[in-house]
Amino acid sequence: MKKIISAICVAVLTLTSCQQAKQKVFEAASQQVNKQCPMTIDEVTRMDSTGYTGSDNTFTYYYTLTGAADNADIAEATQKHLEENLPGIIKTTDDLKMYRDMDVAMEYVYLSDKTHEELFRVKITPDMYK
Repeated sequence: MKKIISAICVAVLTLTSCQQAKQKVFEAASQQVNKQCPMTIDEVTRMDSTGYTGSDNTFTYYYTLTGAADNADIAEATQKHLEENLPGIIKTTDDLKMYRDMDVAMEYVYLSDKTHEELFRVKITPDMYK
């Protein structure tokens, strides 16, 4: 998938302006990931989809918590854990280098499987991972 995204990036950059190119690259990346969704991450987490918003340069992941994790106490603990650990993970993950290089904010939205309502969201901005 990394090769596909890189190839799309090079092609788009040669055809359009930088901002338009960035938007097309990340929209294409989102579409590629969405073809694999829903995707089971672990026994209590499912990735449902992704999206990219060019106006604020944010790549968003949408997850659903299921089973035992689908409750307020565990959701709160998960949110705290993500807020503490995601900046470091984004900073050091090779597959996210292109996102770092283009100063993309990463947002993680978690929904309840029972109620389909949002439990929490965590947004990591470039100043948090650089």
